Amino acid sequence: MNWKKINQQALKYFQDYLQLDTSNPPGNEYLAAHYFDAILKNEGIETQMFTTAPDRKILYAKIAGTNKKNGLMLSGHSDVVPVERDKWTTDPFGGQVIDNRIYGRGAIDMKSFTIMQFIAFLLIHQQEKPLNRDLIFCVTPDEEIGSKFGMAWLVENHPELFEIEYALNEGGYGFRDIEINNMPIFGIGIAEKKLCWIKLTAIGSPGHGSQPHSSNATVQLSSALEKIISWQQLNYKETFQNDYIHSNDITDKELIAMDQLTMNITRIEAGYKHNVIPAKAEAVLDCRLPHSISYTDLISKLNNIIDNQEIIIEIISADEEALTATCEWETDLIKIIKSKINQRFNNATVFPLTSAYGTDNRFLRSRGINAYGFIPGLFSSEERSGFHNHDEYITTENFFMGCEMMYDIVSELCLRD
Repeated sequence: MNWKKINQQALKYFQDYLQLDTSNPPGNEYLAAHYFDAILKNEGIETQMFTTAPDRKILYAKIAGTNKKNGLMLSGHSDVVPVERDKWTTDPFGGQVIDNRIYGRGAIDMKSFTIMQFIAFLLIHQQEKPLNRDLIFCVTPDEEIGSKFGMAWLVENHPELFEIEYALNEGGYGFRDIEINNMPIFGIGIAEKKLCWIKLTAIGSPGHGSQPHSSNATVQLSSALEKIISWQQLNYKETFQNDYIHSNDITDKELIAMDQLTMNITRIEAGYKHNVIPAKAEAVLDCRLPHSISYTDLISKLNNIIDNQEIIIEIISADEEALTATCEWETDLIKIIKSKINQRFNNATVFPLTSAYGTDNRFLRSRGINAYGFIPGLFSSEERSGFHNHDEYITTENFFMGCEMMYDIVSELCLRD
């Protein structure tokens, strides 16, 4: 194959895709659905589009196989988080290539990966070889705000489309700056932590701002939050579950966060006037739980940490337990991914990873599908920090390598006997 030519076409698709503003909210992911639909139809591939809400669309395309084996779905979300344009040094919807970096909102999360999948899908179609299973390409909206109008909708309304064995989506990748025996490591997502949003409420007595008193709600809340922060700093390894990470004494904060209870303060609200002591103060915690910790355990732990009965602790949102299923590890697809990684990085370490963040994979895993998270790239800490950040980018090296590896993985799984 002429990968130089293929990669340049892939880059053109990628830049076009980055230039579509699919910020969620409001979404407008119909732009992405129509973009892929036009290319696929020009290639002679039939598509389906599902409208889930105004200006929100899912694109679904399938290359039929012999059905000797159950299908593979290549899936990615088309929405991106909003940008603060004044904080970017490039146009967030420009798709510019500067110093071998491709910039744009969605460059790492996850428009690059969707194009890697798209290239694999197109190349396999163009070869006109019989597939041992159906190969599906699916682009969904609304992942960044819970997938109500995306994958969750599709699974609920069209279960007949999910008679598949495997799916590939986001949730794992290579870590360029973390090594074992001088070789990089690659994590493949097989599960994800449970998401739970907690609201803390302190009730006190109002009063004039000039008169300090002991029943100040903001003081009580501040004290509770300080205890939570101190507990995390002292106990950051208490809930380690991944024996692989622990046994290799990996201290990278990003990997550690994938395997322990984390609690981040994301909102604080109190008061309505500068000279009035508020009667109520509230804070929200974004909590990510390993599978070994239940929601009841979390509430009990918070009560013990805060040790103040005046603080009201309540769950305002939590993942359903059914959405925390784990994939099998010893499968044909995992063996192929390992093989392709080691063809490029001999003796690289490949390990099962629990994603610290939520992905659309959880809706598929709840149906018993082995939905893996793996972006075929070797990303530096700076590149990985681009998720939801300013000046998000992916290197051309990682993008081109990802296109080639994705094709290698998909073709070996679907074209072999």
